[in-house]
Amino acid sequence: MPGKDRDLLKRAFRPLELLLICSVIVVFVVVLIEVVSRYIFHQSIAWGSEVCQTLLVWITFIGAAVALVGGEHMEINIMMDRIRSRGVKKLLMLIGDIATMIFLVCGTVGGVRLVKKTWNMTTTTLQIPAGILYLAFPLGCALMIIVVARNIIRLFGREE
Repeated sequence: MPGKDRDLLKRAFRPLELLLICSVIVVFVVVLIEVVSRYIFHQSIAWGSEVCQTLLVWITFIGAAVALVGGEHMEINIMMDRIRSRGVKKLLMLIGDIATMIFLVCGTVGGVRLVKKTWNMTTTTLQIPAGILYLAFPLGCALMIIVVARNIIRLFGREE
């Protein structure tokens, strides 16, 4: 069943992948319009950089969660490849997952505090709550907590 859990979580994250794709397209189009506007019409678009900045922050943190669920984050396995004992490997993987979980929980809690502090501030050109920009971090951390929890559960699941 671990394969089915993985597929279920990947399917649950698929709308986020589509959102990321759309966000990258929007950033590309806005930057293209900004370049054309500056060099041909000698006029800058006031909201262009703010939209791109906000979207790039969201792409970064939501993209990190999508990459984690797909197992696409970078790993350095020099030590793990040399360890022969499955028990020791599982223990080290558990330690790594717990350390990651602690970081993500701290990131979620700290990020929520930051969002609360900045929610009543508005951005310069779009006049939207500044907390929207910062919301990407705790949301990305919360999504990654789900993935890491799944990984920990899998460690204690039956062997394939």
